[in-house]
Amino acid sequence: MAIDSAHYIGREQALVKHTFLDRYLPSLIGKVCSRYDEFVYVDGFAGPWQSAAGESFDDTSFGIALTHMTAQRLLYLSKGRNIRMRAFLVEKDPSSFAQLERAIARFPKIEIIPLNGLMEAHAARIASCIPQSAFSFTLIDPKGFPDIGAMLPLLKREHAEALVNFMFDFANRFAGTDLIPALEDWLSALGSVGWRQEVEGLSGSERERKLERLAAEALQITGAYSFSPVITVDKVLHNRPLYKLIFLSRHAEGLKVFRDSEAKALDTQATARSASKAKKRAESSPIGDLFADGEDAVPNDRSSQVIRQSRQDAIRALGAQIMTAGSSGMVWGNLWPPILEDFSVTRSWLGHQVNDMRKAGRILAPGWPSERKQIPEDSQRLILAQAVSPT
Repeated sequence: MAIDSAHYIGREQALVKHTFLDRYLPSLIGKVCSRYDEFVYVDGFAGPWQSAAGESFDDTSFGIALTHMTAQRLLYLSKGRNIRMRAFLVEKDPSSFAQLERAIARFPKIEIIPLNGLMEAHAARIASCIPQSAFSFTLIDPKGFPDIGAMLPLLKREHAEALVNFMFDFANRFAGTDLIPALEDWLSALGSVGWRQEVEGLSGSERERKLERLAAEALQITGAYSFSPVITVDKVLHNRPLYKLIFLSRHAEGLKVFRDSEAKALDTQATARSASKAKKRAESSPIGDLFADGEDAVPNDRSSQVIRQSRQDAIRALGAQIMTAGSSGMVWGNLWPPILEDFSVTRSWLGHQVNDMRKAGRILAPGWPSERKQIPEDSQRLILAQAVSPT
């Protein structure tokens, strides 16, 4: 579906999140339905909140999810497969819940279970209603810090992925103060309290990286996930993070889909923030926007800088890993997942870099099938040319 940016004026952060979901969900559901007979979407804080799309609710997380679930179900029905699609939508606010109940009538192809109340009270029961053989995606998108331990029955499901909103702005201000007791569980893996010493005395980007990693690792370890990459959603007019979207997956293919979706979301964020800053500057200046190509331009946005720096770091990591492997080299399928885990690059982009290095003679790729081949197969062995002794 097409995301309409006009629905997000004044809430550009939601635009970034929804751009990610709009790219990620159809890819996830399409892959899941090729292997599973049931897909379950769980939204623990469904809203709707500040929706401007009218009765379509196209600018809500649940609206985006249900639209893609409907499309994928119809697609597989046309192929003769009846994939069961279910959605559990939880909302505690009575007014928003009433809107939610009206909204779900638009999606008759999906089995939708609306639940009024706290997600913490419903999570275990929802998990018990999902068959072990089904694949679930859980969105935990609160405005604060609910009891994350209560969500574990969903997060610990074997066949599952999740996206968790870590409210970084609040965490940054209150970590270590005891003013938000629930924050303790968000930052401590397996009950460890050592995080306080790790955070104490840190500031700026160093503190940001540490809090982000603590939250991501706590979720990854307690949920037994393999990957926990993060999207930073920034404040619109200030170069500071508002919240962190922590993605949880046990599969390299899930990581690939995440990075593809993140790339679109970061591009959208850079464009939206640049436009908002330019508008703000123009409104406050009688001579108009004379510096549109300055520090607030899209290429200079924090998201754009993240992508540029990640690409540089990924190339260095690529060379270092292949060099460490020596003359035996590494297969591509073992090479790209750890790089995508650490850096905001896509598998496609990294694969093209490998091909360029192969063409330049820096990497040997025995059995490369054809010059038309642009990205290596996972079984392709790659050897750093300088690691091979001349014969």
